[in-house]
Amino acid sequence: MFARPTLPILVLVAVTLSAMLLEGASIDWSAIYMRTVFDTGPFVAGCTVALFAFSQATTRFFADSFVDRHSPSGVARVLLATMAAGVLIVFFSPAPAVSMLGFALLGIGTSAIFPLAISAAAQRTDRSAAINVAALSQISFVAFLLGPPLLGFVSDHWGIRSAFGIGIPFIVLSLLTAGSLGRRPAKSAAPADEAPDPARKMLPQAGEA
Repeated sequence: MFARPTLPILVLVAVTLSAMLLEGASIDWSAIYMRTVFDTGPFVAGCTVALFAFSQATTRFFADSFVDRHSPSGVARVLLATMAAGVLIVFFSPAPAVSMLGFALLGIGTSAIFPLAISAAAQRTDRSAAINVAALSQISFVAFLLGPPLLGFVSDHWGIRSAFGIGIPFIVLSLLTAGSLGRRPAKSAAPADEAPDPARKMLPQAGEA
């Protein structure tokens, strides 16, 4: 019923917290932010949500190629830095267009952090991949679901800008733990110049026979 997280999985959870929190905040609160802070119309508020979703989906689509060329932890740090820039822009924004740029950067920054953490959890050898992935997903999605209501509480007391600014400490935490994602791409388990051994593929078939 519940996959118990180990310490390495909790570290991976720390990597994902900022992305899950700010993704939920951007989806649920970006339109309200635009209406509250700048008194924009429904069209601009809706475009802000759409811009966040588009930038997130586009970056996630192309993220694999960057992970293949660079390390997962390196890609994650770039995304987290982009996320931090987005949060600061949203927090200090003087105009709607500047805020929309901030939400676009938040979409880019939150795009691939969770998939990278899932990949890192699946590659661990201390337990089965299914249990590690389940443990990471359970806790991360709890943060995703509880984040927007908690940010609403912050917004009621200190303003909606503060609801996004509170993401900065979580981004710092994610940056400190991003090394747990690994330094080599997931597909580079064997050296690139080493040809695959055909006998290795034949062994499982011989065993089944």
